[in-house]
Amino acid sequence: MLAVMMLGIVWFWGCAHDARESQPSPLEVWRQKAEQSGGYSPSARERSIALQPKQIETVGGTGSASAGPARDLPDGPVTLKMHLAEVPVLLRALARAVDLNIMINESVTGRLSINVNNAPWNQVFVGVLKSQGLDYDWEGEILRIVTIEDRERDLKNLEAEERILAKRRELEIRAPLVTTIIPVDFSSAERLRENVSRVISAEKAGEPVGTVMVDTHTNSLIVQATPSDIDRIIPMIKALDRPTPQIHIEAHIVETTSSTARELGVQWGGLYHNSSRGYWISPNATGAVGGQQPGSGQGINPPAGTGINFPANLSNATTEGAGLFLGLIAEGSSGLLALQLSALEEEGMLNILSSPSITTLDNTKAVIESGDEVPIPVVLSDSSNVIYKEALLSLEVTPYVIQEDVLKLEIMTTKNEVDFSRTVLTYPTIVTKKAATNVILFDGQTTVIGGLKKNTTQNSEAGVPWIRKVPLLGHLFKSTGKSEEMQELLIFITPHILKPRPAAAEKASPSGKQTLFPETIEGD
Repeated sequence: MLAVMMLGIVWFWGCAHDARESQPSPLEVWRQKAEQSGGYSPSARERSIALQPKQIETVGGTGSASAGPARDLPDGPVTLKMHLAEVPVLLRALARAVDLNIMINESVTGRLSINVNNAPWNQVFVGVLKSQGLDYDWEGEILRIVTIEDRERDLKNLEAEERILAKRRELEIRAPLVTTIIPVDFSSAERLRENVSRVISAEKAGEPVGTVMVDTHTNSLIVQATPSDIDRIIPMIKALDRPTPQIHIEAHIVETTSSTARELGVQWGGLYHNSSRGYWISPNATGAVGGQQPGSGQGINPPAGTGINFPANLSNATTEGAGLFLGLIAEGSSGLLALQLSALEEEGMLNILSSPSITTLDNTKAVIESGDEVPIPVVLSDSSNVIYKEALLSLEVTPYVIQEDVLKLEIMTTKNEVDFSRTVLTYPTIVTKKAATNVILFDGQTTVIGGLKKNTTQNSEAGVPWIRKVPLLGHLFKSTGKSEEMQELLIFITPHILKPRPAAAEKASPSGKQTLFPETIEGD
């Protein structure tokens, strides 16, 4: 009975122990959450900024002579044969052929013979107008035929409208100023102030009628201007105050030897790929930009660029060696790239110095630094001091979003390391390796920076202890060797443009803010 109870206790303890082991640690849970949470770029919010007073319509948009053609003419083929037909009749026939609305002044007269076969409609129409000294304007969807007299009348009307508009502006400048507080979401209110200040109307003496101030606490603009200036300023701020995309940058900084690089078949310059567009790098490829995998797309594009090629085969038990498909690895799955690099590190083929990642705004520099400060004593004539020199591995990346999935990267990488083999007054020197480049990539593509090399020379001696140090006789009991190895620093950089947060999640967020309306205060 006692033995049965002991077996039960052991079995229960083993099950509980297995259950505890099957549960992930809190650190692992948080790591998984961090990997799944990639972040978002900010979304633009709908802002109903009231225009007070109502926007004043500008004069001159009535299809006057200054407007000119507002749209293209039809260019389909037309066949027409008429003898001494009246010009208005001919123009109406042409308009009816393309189902076009036309307006003809009664002053349009004259006769014309025409015989065309499958000629472009626009050429026939313009030819008829030029032969009669006529022109045309678009009035929305209506084509208006005008004469020289019509043009002169339109010009006089335009001059009268300009005089009226100038008088109206004088009255607006004398009108009471309106003070409006406009919140700025994404831009810098101080930068917007410089642009807004140039829009404010000025008196004849050149002095602006109104002021623009910045409230740094709320990042708002306080605009005091005429009502018509306010109507122009608010739409301009709406257009300029747009959300800035965020870019998540992943980097793998690897150090290896040139011999290992040759074994891997690495060809430096950068990786240009996009698996959704059929760009990739295939294993065992030839040429500076890799090769083409049968049945998978187009290979690297553009062919004139440079790429990275890994012809080494990493075989497994079920498939043939596939090599490193850098294009496929980096596209939307940079974790696989890290996995392959880690596997090579375990085999002693390379050393992963760092795998940093950082998120930054568009057109904003991201800086990652890691290293030490080396103390160097400095002896002066009457005192001594210690200064520190940085021995850092630094990566600076400035992204610029060109299109929705295309961006440019400005990359600067620096590696400073202490070299104790070369000293000055017993103090080690600091070796600097630096590379800078500009590259255009698609979202999720990987670029590689190489060529940061260091030549390491090592002398070795082996032999029988003590006896090998005896002069002359020691040469018979020892052997010497010299080895040289070229080390190379490789940096893999993969940018990801963070998409805006889904609208459903935006609405569900309890921190969502309601639309802010500007406060408008009428002043004297």
